[in-house]
Amino acid sequence: MVTTFIDDYIFPSILHDAQNIFEINGYSTLVYATENKVEREREILLALLEKNVSAILIEGSKTALPTPNTDIFSRLKKMEIPVLFLHGAYHNLPDFPCVLDDNYEGGYLLAKYLIEKGHSKIAGIFKSDVMQGPERYHGVVSAMVDAGLRINDSSFCWYDSEDRKAIISGQGTDRIDRFINKRLSGSTAVVCYNDEIAFTLIKRMMEFGKKVPEDISVVSFDNSFYSQVGAVPITSLGHKNQMTGKTAAEILVSMLSNGNNEKSIKLKWELTARASG
Repeated sequence: MVTTFIDDYIFPSILHDAQNIFEINGYSTLVYATENKVEREREILLALLEKNVSAILIEGSKTALPTPNTDIFSRLKKMEIPVLFLHGAYHNLPDFPCVLDDNYEGGYLLAKYLIEKGHSKIAGIFKSDVMQGPERYHGVVSAMVDAGLRINDSSFCWYDSEDRKAIISGQGTDRIDRFINKRLSGSTAVVCYNDEIAFTLIKRMMEFGKKVPEDISVVSFDNSFYSQVGAVPITSLGHKNQMTGKTAAEILVSMLSNGNNEKSIKLKWELTARASG
């Protein structure tokens, strides 16, 4: 199992649920983290080629971009080692199956939810270096276009994995501050890439004296613990318990039994409305 991060945010529960399925089917697991770095992914995959593994469940690194590690994935395919991507596959590896969120639909649903509540000036903050970010953004702006709303490009902000480390640690509040003070000006609602960012954004806005949702509504993705532990519970999209890890593990076990003929699937979202918007 190769993931971007092991001990952050939603990954521990996904890994735990997947490992349970593997164990039930008689497989032990090795777990690696790439920290969303392409070179680290390459090192791990080369090491796995030497370990005679049965299959690989992998969350790709910087999936918004083509991977330079196609040679290794080609070797794995020739060796008939099943590879299943989680959350997002590379555009230049279309033949590999993936279990992913329906990110476009999710962005569309959140924007539609806000529009139906009367919001016409919607902002967003999204992660740029994984495919989920651009797809969620696409859903948001598509819903706005369908509703006849104007898209203000300056109201949308992007961050990458390095920015995330600084933002979550509290060292990079300048990016959040600029977003609040400049990009959010005139907006009445904001769609966040995930609960982690939404939680941080709400906390910082409250420090500036802004009220949620009175001054601005905030919605996000993942329906994680972050959506419930802050001063303002967050309206968020999520999946049924254990769906992501359990589904991915069951598909990979099927690939081990029946060959590499599985197709990609998209997991549907469920909205949990809370006080933030």
